[in-house]
Amino acid sequence: MDPSKATLVICLTIFVVIGINAAIYALIVHGDAYRQIDLFRKASLRARNPWESEDKSLEELSKQVQALKKNQDG
Repeated sequence: MDPSKATLVICLTIFVVIGINAAIYALIVHGDAYRQIDLFRKASLRARNPWESEDKSLEELSKQVQALKKNQDG
């Protein structure tokens, strides 16, 4: 791997980790417990299925296409 690309990846990773930790710290210091818990709950749900909203949209599109095909044939 090219050393400049490796350095870039390492720097971006460190930036993301520091950013996440800073956000968590800010929430702990300035936010109330309910908002923190809700934020972590939403993040964990999103991490389990990151494309949930897109999947729902595609499912709805698929249903509409099936309905159109059925109306054309019938």
